[in-house]
Parts: sequence; C-alpha cells; structure tokens
Amino acid sequence: MSEITRRETLVCFGTSITFGTPYASRDDAYPAILERRINERFGETGVEVTVINSGVPGHNTAEGLVRIQIDVLDHHPDLVVIEFSCNDVRWEPDKRVDLDQFKTNLLEMVQQIKGVGAEIIITTPSPIVDAFHPYSLGIDYYDPWGGCNNALMEYDAPIREVAEQEGLTLCDVKAAFDELALRAEFDGTVADASDLRCLAEYIRPEDGVHPTLAGQQVYAQALYSIIRRRYIG
Repeated sequence: MSEITRRETLVCFGTSITFGTPYASRDDAYPAILERRINERFGETGVEVTVINSGVPGHNTAEGLVRIQIDVLDHHPDLVVIEFSCNDVRWEPDKRVDLDQFKTNLLEMVQQIKGVGAEIIITTPSPIVDAFHPYSLGIDYYDPWGGCNNALMEYDAPIREVAEQEGLTLCDVKAAFDELALRAEFDGTVADASDLRCLAEYIRPEDGVHPTLAGQQVYAQALYSIIRRRYIG
C-alpha cells in the first residue's frame, strides 16, 4: 500500500440529486461513486480523497446559503462542487427563486467558498422529463414555458455566466444527458428524443427528476473527467 502523500477534501453541495436517498442509496449517489473511483485510480500514487455529501433534498440556493458555513466551509474543502437549480424553479412562493436572484445567490456561494481557498466546479442542470413529472403535470404554472423542463433550462444561462465571470470550472451535466437522448434517437431506439422519455434509464420514471443508479453514474463520470486532472502528473 502506498504512503499517503496528498489528502484532499471534496464537498458536493446541492440538492436531493446530490443527496441520493431515497432515490439512490448514499453509497450509490455520485459523491460516493467519485470518492471510490478517485481513490481506486490514484491511491497507488499516494492520493487519498474524502468526498463529503452536502446535498439536502428540497433546498434552493437561498436555503443553501443559510447552511453553507456548516455544510461546506467548516469542512475546509480543497474542492467544492455546486449543484443547484431544480428547486429554484419550483412554483411555490417560498421556493421559487427568479433568475436574477439565483445568479446573485450563486455568486455569494462562490465568494464564500473562494474565501476558504477552495476550488469550485459548478454543474449545469440535469433535465426534468415532463412526461414523468407529476409535480408539474397537475398545474398550469409551467405552461408558458411548454413544461417544467424548459423553465428549468433557463437557469442554465446564469450558471454559465457565473462560471465565466468567476473563472470556475463548468461541469456540463446538461450536455451529458442531452447526448444520451440524442444517441437514443440516432440509434433508432426512439423516433424522436425531444420529449426525453428515452432517458427513463437515467431519470426516474416515478418522478421525472431524480437520477437512477445509471443517472448517478452520469453525474459521477462527468465530474470525474474534470477532477482526475488534479491528480495526473
């Protein structure tokens, strides 16, 4: 066994997508997958990584800011993954965060995390499969957008703006899921992937939002492709 010469703490800060349970076990949520894979791959080079799961189901960016000290900063992280937006798009007045305030909240998160010297990766949204999404099917709030997913994807732009403005690394989870849908159409598995039903393997058909075990792997691989660069040569 190699001597540990580099110990790092990574914090994954986000929503139920990060938290996992009950949609995936904590051992199958992407933070745990990342920890296992990084340590398996780089342990022989003296690397030991602890990945802390700081996802809380139902939280938007405003609620994330309330807990950022305890759930992120107090861990003295070397790297933080920020995953928010799926609850900011909710229609309830105590949940809905408009785009300008969403961006402001992200910027405040970034400044606080930078203040403890951590690097930051920010993720774009994974899609909502409207056809599987009972939360929005019974209301007309999202009709002007043509569904909740289109409303959610408006949050993609401020995420990218914050990443560019603050010099953050962007993990394009949205693109990873879009590619899976396009592949299904290209392969002929479905005639038209635009309604995203073809993502049932990756986004739970029971709710249309939360990743399945395979979907958690999509998150983990997208992040791993970025994080592995820290430990190579």
